[in-house]
Amino acid sequence: MPVRPDRVLSGRRARRMVEGGSLFVRDGAAFRMHLTGDARSSRCGRVPAHVVARLKVSPGLVSQCGDPDRLLIAAPPEVKRLKPVLLPAVLRPPESALDRLSRDGARGVRLWAAAARFRADYHLAASPGRLRTDTPRALSAARDRLQRFEDALGADRMELVESLVLDRVTPAALDHVSAAGLSGARDALVCLAEAYGLAGPDQDAGSAFASA
Repeated sequence: MPVRPDRVLSGRRARRMVEGGSLFVRDGAAFRMHLTGDARSSRCGRVPAHVVARLKVSPGLVSQCGDPDRLLIAAPPEVKRLKPVLLPAVLRPPESALDRLSRDGARGVRLWAAAARFRADYHLAASPGRLRTDTPRALSAARDRLQRFEDALGADRMELVESLVLDRVTPAALDHVSAAGLSGARDALVCLAEAYGLAGPDQDAGSAFASA
């Protein structure tokens, strides 16, 4: 029976999990996450190395028992037991902020194309880096691009982009993710499109979409 692949997590989701006591374990060039500080606990996802580097700064990660390939938060907070909440049935999923912003004519198509490229790069960068592949250069190039974006856009804006593209947060949820709001989300995606070369005036919307 094939093993189900680990879920790729955004930086925001990884932050929340590690603040709750989850453990990062290096897996090739990326990291996988375990539910608790025990590497034998359930695996709950994986992230690219640049996300772990971001979280080393805030909230601050330390090596487990001196092992630099196992990282967790220094003092995880006490876990609070929450009562389950029954939500009303929803006939159709709510519109994501990315969907709304992508309806903005030709610019919206470019933003969607940039988001598609970012999603592909992120998933590649989150792979172990030791899988059999015919394009090892593609893996390295994806990780290099994401690191350049991190350096250019900053950690906060990169985490916002990850929430928009990977978590597909709704416009209402943006208030809980970032103080930037919908306009700030648009600005972040425009910066992403420019970084991918998809926002130039000499490129029409059709070619931008096709290049994704």
